[in-house]
Amino acid sequence: MNLTSSSCCRGQRLMLTSGALFLGLALIFLWRWQTTAMPVTLNIDGQSVALRTHARSPQGLLQEIGYILRPQDALKLTPAWGPNAHVRVRRARPVLVQADGRTRQVWTQAQTLAGVLTDAHLSLAPEDALILQGQPASPETNLPQVQWQPPAGRRQAPVWEQRPQPVTLRIVRATPITLEADGLRQQLWTRAATVGEALAASGIVIHQGDDVRPSLDAALLPNMLVQIRRATPITLVADGRTLQIRTRQATVGDLLREQGILLLAEDQVQPPLTSLLHPHSTVRVTRIQESVEYEEELTPFETVWQPDDTLLIDTRRVGAEGRPGVLRRRYRVRYENGQEISRELEDEWLAQEPQRKVILYGRKIVPHTAMTPDGPITYWRKLRAYTTSYSPKRSGTDPSLPWYGHTRLGFTAGKGVVGVDPAVVNMSQKLYVPGYGFAIAGDTGSGLHGRHLDLGFSDDDYESWHWWSDVYLLWPPPPSYAINYVLPDWPRYKGSRNPYAGLVQENH
Repeated sequence: MNLTSSSCCRGQRLMLTSGALFLGLALIFLWRWQTTAMPVTLNIDGQSVALRTHARSPQGLLQEIGYILRPQDALKLTPAWGPNAHVRVRRARPVLVQADGRTRQVWTQAQTLAGVLTDAHLSLAPEDALILQGQPASPETNLPQVQWQPPAGRRQAPVWEQRPQPVTLRIVRATPITLEADGLRQQLWTRAATVGEALAASGIVIHQGDDVRPSLDAALLPNMLVQIRRATPITLVADGRTLQIRTRQATVGDLLREQGILLLAEDQVQPPLTSLLHPHSTVRVTRIQESVEYEEELTPFETVWQPDDTLLIDTRRVGAEGRPGVLRRRYRVRYENGQEISRELEDEWLAQEPQRKVILYGRKIVPHTAMTPDGPITYWRKLRAYTTSYSPKRSGTDPSLPWYGHTRLGFTAGKGVVGVDPAVVNMSQKLYVPGYGFAIAGDTGSGLHGRHLDLGFSDDDYESWHWWSDVYLLWPPPPSYAINYVLPDWPRYKGSRNPYAGLVQENH
C-alpha cells in the first residue's frame, strides 16, 4: 500500500463518522422537538383530530396544518390555549348569489336564505322571488347540507384540506307598477315581462272589449302606469240570438252600430236608441215586417146526374168533368222576429167559378135472355145484391099477431116470396135468384136497405143465405116512372162464398 491510498481511506472514514454524528444529533433534536410539543384536539365541523403543536395560538396551529382561517369562519377555544386545549372551528360555506345583474360568492354561516341575504347585504322587495338550485324558495328555506370534497386529483384528504361545493341562489326582482282600474289606484309588484302577464299573475281579469293602456303585449317598465277602462257588460237580443257582450259605447244606438246591426223602418229597440247603457242591462231588437199574403181555397164543384136514353140501363159515362172553384183572399200579415203576430183580411173574391160534373146514366131497356137450371129466362135488369134468408118463426114477429106468417103484400110467407127495398126493386116485381129460383118481391123489412134481398123460406125448408148473388129482374119492366135508374151502392157487406155462382149462362 502506498501513501496516497492510505490517505484516501482515512478521509472516507472521517466523512462517515461525521455523517453519523450529524444524523444522531438530528434524531436527538427531532425527539426533543416531539417530546416538547403539547397535545391539542382540533374539531373542524364536528370532526375531531388529535395533534401535537409548538404553536403559540389556535391561529398558529391552523397555519401549521395549512388551513387559512376566513373572516366568516367561527373559532372557539376551550378552556384556554395550552396542553390539551380544544379548538373548534365551524367553517363558512360559499353561496353564489346572482342578483341585480351580477354574480358574487358569499361565505356565510347562515342556515336559511334570510341569513344569506343579510350576509350579502341584499334585501327583497314585495313579489321578489328566490330561486335556490333552480327551485323556488323563500327566505325561511334552509340551505342544503354542505358537501365537502378532497382537492382535485385526490381521493382522500384531511378535513381541513377538503373543499366545499357552493350552492346557487338567484334573486328575480319584481317591477313596481301603478294600476288604475274600476275607479281605484293601486301599486303592484310583478315579475312578469309584459302588461298582460302582470295582470294575469295578479288575478286581474281582462274581458273582451276592455281597453288596456299600454297594450297587453307592452314590455313592463319600473313605475309604469297601467290603466284599464272597463267595457260595460250587456245582454243583446237580436235576430234570433242572445249575446253576452261587453262594450265601451255609451248609448244603445252606438252599441248597435258597433255590432253592425242595421235597423229597418218598422224595427223596434228597447231601450230607445238614445238611452245610456248600464251594466247588465238588456238591449232587445224586435224585427217588424209586414207583408201581403194571398190564400187560395178550393170550393167544391157540384155533381149532377142526367139521364141518357141512348145508354143501356146501369151504364154511365161522364158528360163533363168537374172543376173546383178558387176562392182567393188577401191578408196583411205582421211579423215580429219572424213570428206571425196578426193577420188582417183585406179582400176576398172568387177567382175561378166551379164547374159542375155531369154524369150521364142510361135509361135504355132491352130484353136479355139467359139459361138457368130452372129453364130459360128473359130479364130486363141484372143487379148484384146481398142475399139473406128468413122464415116466419125467424122473422121476429109474435105468432099471436094476426099478420104472423104473412108478407107485406098479403102473401103467405115462404119460398118464392122475397123481401126487398122498394126503392131498388119494385113491389110485385118477378125475379130469379140462382140457387133459389123464381120469386116475387112481396115483402119488406126494417133491415132491408139498398141492394139487400131477404129470401123467404117456410120453417120446414129453411136455408141460411149470407152472400152476394146475381138477381135477374124478369121481363116485362115496370113503367119508366117506377124505375130507379140510379141504384145505391150499399150495403157493403163482405159475405161468404156463394155456392151457386156460375149457374146461369147469359146470352150476349
